[in-house]
Amino acid sequence: MIGVARTVVLALGSAATLFAAEPLHGQCSSAQHHQFDFVVGNWLVRDSSGHAIGTVTVSQEYGGCVLIERWRGVGNAGEGLGVIGYQPGSQTWHRDYIDHCGVVLAFDGHREGATMAMTGKDYQSERVRMNRVTWTPRGDGSVEERWQTSTDAGRTWQSYFYGVLQRIAE
Repeated sequence: MIGVARTVVLALGSAATLFAAEPLHGQCSSAQHHQFDFVVGNWLVRDSSGHAIGTVTVSQEYGGCVLIERWRGVGNAGEGLGVIGYQPGSQTWHRDYIDHCGVVLAFDGHREGATMAMTGKDYQSERVRMNRVTWTPRGDGSVEERWQTSTDAGRTWQSYFYGVLQRIAE
């Protein structure tokens, strides 16, 4: 009797595990959940002069529901971690980014044509700084990333970061 009960408990536990895992994969299978897949992979990042400034790896995790971004700058340029996901309720993308100094930034946005565009705010010394980041796939398979900031509520923008992501071996 104990053997039968143990078998039933194991079978129910296995079924529950399979049932619980199934929705995770199904929940993130829409086309919208894959709008940002063009950044998945390992990348060498170059500045506008063509100099290597870092590497970034973006992987799909949790059944394709989350993108994990790992940035590593050249030399003392630091490191960062991004967690990115699609929010079906608002039909927007969200990105939380944390750098090696502990700076935490939150971005929200959506796909505009081929470009993924996200905006967010950070607060520095009693002023609000707006951030706008775009990623645009290019015909040669690379991705152009532009990060701009504004301290006048978006009336003017300054370039903060520019990089071209070139795919490297997995």
